[in-house]
Amino acid sequence: MAGVVAALAVVAGTGWLGGFPTARATAAVPSAVPSGGPSVSPTPFPTGPELLYVANTRGPVTAYPTGSSGAVSPVRQLADPGDPNTYWGPWGIAFDTRGNAYAQSFLSDATTFVYPPGATTPGRIFRVAGPDSRAVAVDAAGFAYVATGQAEAMIAVAAPNASGTPANLYTVPAVRQIPIDESFHPWPGVLTTDTSGHVIAAVVRANGNAVEFFNGGSTGGSTPARVIAGPHTGLGSCSSTCDQLAVSYSPFTGRLYVAVSQGQQTHINVYAGTASGDAAPVRVISGPATGLAGKVITGIVGSQVDGTIYVLTKAAAFDGPGSILAFDRLADGNTPPRRTFTDGGTGLRDGMGIAVSSVR
Repeated sequence: MAGVVAALAVVAGTGWLGGFPTARATAAVPSAVPSGGPSVSPTPFPTGPELLYVANTRGPVTAYPTGSSGAVSPVRQLADPGDPNTYWGPWGIAFDTRGNAYAQSFLSDATTFVYPPGATTPGRIFRVAGPDSRAVAVDAAGFAYVATGQAEAMIAVAAPNASGTPANLYTVPAVRQIPIDESFHPWPGVLTTDTSGHVIAAVVRANGNAVEFFNGGSTGGSTPARVIAGPHTGLGSCSSTCDQLAVSYSPFTGRLYVAVSQGQQTHINVYAGTASGDAAPVRVISGPATGLAGKVITGIVGSQVDGTIYVLTKAAAFDGPGSILAFDRLADGNTPPRRTFTDGGTGLRDGMGIAVSSVR
């Protein structure tokens, strides 16, 4: 019931996170690309092959060409299908290798809507766990991973092609549950998968934040295969204030990208794909020219066309306008984004998780 009340407060825009530690950011989102700072090698940006999708808590999932700049309109929308016994409130969006889009709602019903390529209505719906499901990821084998849980933070694993029915709220059995080492701090963008069969979770902890890698599938076990954690990682911590994390693995670059929302020190860490232990990032995007200072980052993803790094930044996760910032794949230090864009109608005020896909 607590999950229902909390999520309804999000829908009502009442700031339900007052009882949870949140990131230390209140500044407004800039309307222009920051100037100054060192330059990076030019990388051509795609204008057609990929779309960037944004999960909006109080609206449709909206998609924009990755070459967008300024105030733009979505070119595709995945809207609430209005099916019986479902709840629409997307926090997460992900794609499988066949181009199916997975929109993950946050509420006790925690419904996952799966849209085939080009479709405007879901081909299947399932609920693998709840309440308060905040992120979704899908691996190459088709297993879907849902970060969920209020009393116990965990990842519920749904079988490939999972599909439920209205009579039981679309519930399907979890083929596996993976406990994650954190207290529950709701935040989108905390799950990704890699090309080595891992599901990767960003976890926030009072004793230091971490990134945990678990073997994927139905039999991978509950112990991480490896963990990135320690004072040299730059991942922050979550105690009286909380440095929230968003994570993405890029098959294009083979790198792991972790956005750390840390007030004026908000930054993006880039790690080797095989990083483990107290590993320092190979690059850090940070500084006043980046446009990240004073913001929170609710989602991060890499282009599979040219490796461009996209982040959704906001003044605060659950209120205020947002912008997509696009950084060169080799960006480092106090480097400005190559361009920014937002939705000219909504300002991405309700934006949470993001994803890219070349399949429309």
